Amino acid sequence: MYTNSVINMDQNTMLLLGLGFAASAVSAWWLKNRGKTISEIADKIEDVIEDATGIDVELDSVVETVVSSAEDVAEDVQEAVEESLESGDSLSEVLEDAVEAAQDAVDVDALQASTVAELKAQLKELGLPVSGKKADLVARILSHVNGGEME
Repeated sequence: MYTNSVINMDQNTMLLLGLGFAASAVSAWWLKNRGKTISEIADKIEDVIEDATGIDVELDSVVETVVSSAEDVAEDVQEAVEESLESGDSLSEVLEDAVEAAQDAVDVDALQASTVAELKAQLKELGLPVSGKKADLVARILSHVNGGEME
């Protein structure tokens, strides 16, 4: 029995170490390539918009804002995972804490304070329907964040 728990602990530890190394590698790549990647994403979106509408738009600042928000969520999740690991939680508890931190990162008050146009823009970015009243739009964004995309 003791041997099995040591093996399980070693497997969990190895998994967490592997994830840590992978996260470090991704983080290093991201820091090196962030600006170039944001510019490439913006350029591709701009090309699609121009092809579809004939309108030349500049979206670097918009993509920068979206990426910064995603980075903030990732940082919140990282902090939650670190706290969970330090407290000795099981792997499933660590994952639950990570999901909860990501869900909490969406500021409901900020969504409520947003205009309908801003909410619709967020929904478009998420690839979700933009129809309905403001309460419906907020609910649709929150549902998406919580893992249950609404049709």
